[in-house]
Amino acid sequence: MEQNTYATSIYIDSPVTAATQYLTDGKSLDEYTLFSRMQKQVDEHTWLGTASGYQNGLYYHVKEREVGAIKIVEWHCGPELGKYFHVYPMMLFSPSYFAGDSKETGTYYHWISFVDPARRTPMIAQGLPIVHRSEARSLKAQLERRQGHDRPIAGALELASHTIYVDAPLDTVAGYLSDRSKLTEWGYMLRADGEFCRDAYDHPVEVTVTRHDLGAYQVIEHDTHYVKAGVVVRTPMVIIPASYAFAAPNATGVILHRISAWPKIGERDHGKASPDDYDTEAINAKRIIERIAGNLTAYDRGVSYRSGE
Repeated sequence: MEQNTYATSIYIDSPVTAATQYLTDGKSLDEYTLFSRMQKQVDEHTWLGTASGYQNGLYYHVKEREVGAIKIVEWHCGPELGKYFHVYPMMLFSPSYFAGDSKETGTYYHWISFVDPARRTPMIAQGLPIVHRSEARSLKAQLERRQGHDRPIAGALELASHTIYVDAPLDTVAGYLSDRSKLTEWGYMLRADGEFCRDAYDHPVEVTVTRHDLGAYQVIEHDTHYVKAGVVVRTPMVIIPASYAFAAPNATGVILHRISAWPKIGERDHGKASPDDYDTEAINAKRIIERIAGNLTAYDRGVSYRSGE
């Protein structure tokens, strides 16, 4: 939904550890990107190189984070050393994160990109989604070839993203969404029933939330346990201040980005029936949280961040 956030996902039949190691090496960009070529290593975590999306060079700086079972490789880019206006969090999940009984041994890779509308050229808006999807396939080929594969290996799941701008402080948003007592207030098709909640088909569920403070932003692991079936549906949330996502110090609010997993064949047996349901839930959360923050005008402006807000 959010028009300044671009997400690309793919299954890679390579272990998370191998994928993480490859992604944190700046020289790997030479192999899988369209035309990001590293010309000089500035320090252990920073390179100077050419860029796929611009007619000038960029500095590339990498950070590595770990959130429970989630690995995050975060690339920052900008034309000046230490001044980065693009942030690209790459999240890596083992298949068992989303499907506890999975026999897959690879990585579900989820690449998030933020582009400030004040800096977004028509070419970036039109070309970035296409190029990033292609680069994800290139990354998949590089890593799978190293595992001895001579063709793409299909995954059982595909990841969907649900993104919305919420004009409220980070702590207000993360605090509300991690409060289990508020689950049935913003959670769509969920109602309280004594010890448990119940979903739209009256299945008893127990929801657990784990909040991770990464300093610059926060991650909430949102797990819905289906009590009778013993199934867990995991939909982690990334909550990033707009000031960090767009390198705009005066920007208010946050980007709320949620990830869900769906079977490529057939339908879910448990959980929401459509990605639209998570998008609807995000809209509901935005409305409530902005009201709590005392901001009653942002909701009418839509789902996306606008420069100057």
